[in-house]
Amino acid sequence: MSDADAVSKLSEDWPARAAETVVGYVDTVRKATTGKALLASRFLVYGLVLLLFAPILLVLLLILLVRGLTSAFAWAPFFSFESGEVWPAYMLLGFIFFVVGAFLWRKKGR
Repeated sequence: MSDADAVSKLSEDWPARAAETVVGYVDTVRKATTGKALLASRFLVYGLVLLLFAPILLVLLLILLVRGLTSAFAWAPFFSFESGEVWPAYMLLGFIFFVVGAFLWRKKGR
């Protein structure tokens, strides 16, 4: 390959290389300026959505637990509860919440 061929090949390829260089600089500037702002705004939006839906999901989970335990106590042959009695489910969940709360309260002091 002669020098003339090399020069003509470089002269034909320079627009693509110049475009790649400009795109690279633009991407670098964009990451440095708007990348952190996009991350912060996504964190804020997803955090707000979580704060709005978490209590709703917690209430629905508790309803599901009470209904499921009520059905399980009515179905189980070794319990003598009538169908529809809710107090055994409330008592079991209350005991579980009490134990978890007592454990967390003990860890609070440390």
